[in-house]
Amino acid sequence: MTITQQLDFGREAALAGTPCPEPLIRWIEKLPADLVDIHNRIAESGHGSWVVGGCVRDALLGVSNGDIDMCSTCTPEEVMGLFGEQAIPTGIEFGTVTIKGVDQHYELTTLRSESMYRDGRRPDQVTWGTSLEEDLSRRDFTFNAMAVDLARRVLYDPFNGAKDMEEHLVRAVGDPMQRCDEDGLRIFRAYRFLDRGQLSLWSLEPALHRAMQSKQPILAKVAIERKWTEFRKIMNGRHAPEVLSLMVDDGTIQHIMPSLRFVTPELLALFGKNVNDSWLLKHRLGFLLVEFDTLEVKRTLGNLKLPKFLLNDTIRFHRNLGTIPDAHTSSLRVFRYCLGEDAPIHLRLQGLLSDASVTVHGRGLLEGNMVEVMRKWSSLSPQQTPNESLVDGHWIMMRAGVEQGVRLGRLKNWLHRIQIEHDITEVNEIEQHLSRLSWRHGEPLEWPQLQFP
Repeated sequence: MTITQQLDFGREAALAGTPCPEPLIRWIEKLPADLVDIHNRIAESGHGSWVVGGCVRDALLGVSNGDIDMCSTCTPEEVMGLFGEQAIPTGIEFGTVTIKGVDQHYELTTLRSESMYRDGRRPDQVTWGTSLEEDLSRRDFTFNAMAVDLARRVLYDPFNGAKDMEEHLVRAVGDPMQRCDEDGLRIFRAYRFLDRGQLSLWSLEPALHRAMQSKQPILAKVAIERKWTEFRKIMNGRHAPEVLSLMVDDGTIQHIMPSLRFVTPELLALFGKNVNDSWLLKHRLGFLLVEFDTLEVKRTLGNLKLPKFLLNDTIRFHRNLGTIPDAHTSSLRVFRYCLGEDAPIHLRLQGLLSDASVTVHGRGLLEGNMVEVMRKWSSLSPQQTPNESLVDGHWIMMRAGVEQGVRLGRLKNWLHRIQIEHDITEVNEIEQHLSRLSWRHGEPLEWPQLQFP
């Protein structure tokens, strides 16, 4: 939404600034109207406010992550009074109030002066301040320590973050040892900021890199959920293999996923050469952990406290790796049905593993004719039959005389498999197959089922 109202002048920062470069001007001109309203209400109260941090960094890069944070000379209590029901005291003891906009929320944090960080995450004591420069000086990296006066269109960059961005350099604000001591998560954040989605990886400023290596013990104080949030972003990044290799070399990986310390170089190389945007997080994790058995993977991922759906999806994908479908049309149809959208990438990853000297699930190398499987897969016609079974239990009971129970359930599943194998679209074809099945005297638990493997 383009700005349709005037930005009012609030209190000016006692800090030298420069005119906003063109990318920031374009970004300011497209700010949401509700953010302009928040800015103006603070300005009318006699206070100053500035957009700050990641939104400024990303706007200079020409991208937008949607999140817009602000800082202000307005105290939390004054913010609550100004915005009433719009204001949510999400971190009021640390000066942060969330303000509800029309389509998104905005975090507004009072300028602060802080004491020591003895818990490795939060300051022991917070004092409200009025100095924008002092507030920026306690942020993590130089490109996150920039602020913009929207009305005056002035960029405040006291630590040369814009220059570091031009040089693709991750540099700490001030003493990197102190920055890591204040919050150990900054170590993981530094790795994450190496990958800005551009053609090449950014670099770590040497003093910061040394601090990240020497201050690793402080990571024990960081909650696993916070570490996972950063590691998830690293794993989803364009340059995930390079960042991951650096974390392995530095030893940092043991503080989030110790198993990856023992991944063979050949597997890491395969990951680096082949990963692309089609690899979802579950595929990336499952592939990197393919050398370990399922119990080890469950333990490793369980320790990370992943969302349940991601944990289950990753374990399922990992467990299936190492199993190649038969090179028959019927088997490939069942494989496609059971794995759904994961089927193509499963075969791609199987092909990579079959050509490499990589053990799978700790059992040995893959076996199977991947060349023939891939040849048949490439010529497999699209599925015509519906995913759901064409016949229900009542239909089977009427035609086969089977009563409710295990035999009925297993027979229904068997017929569903036949439907998928033969790509059947008409019920009368199911009836023909039923008449040919030797199910009357068989053991139900031995009947074929619709599953892979």
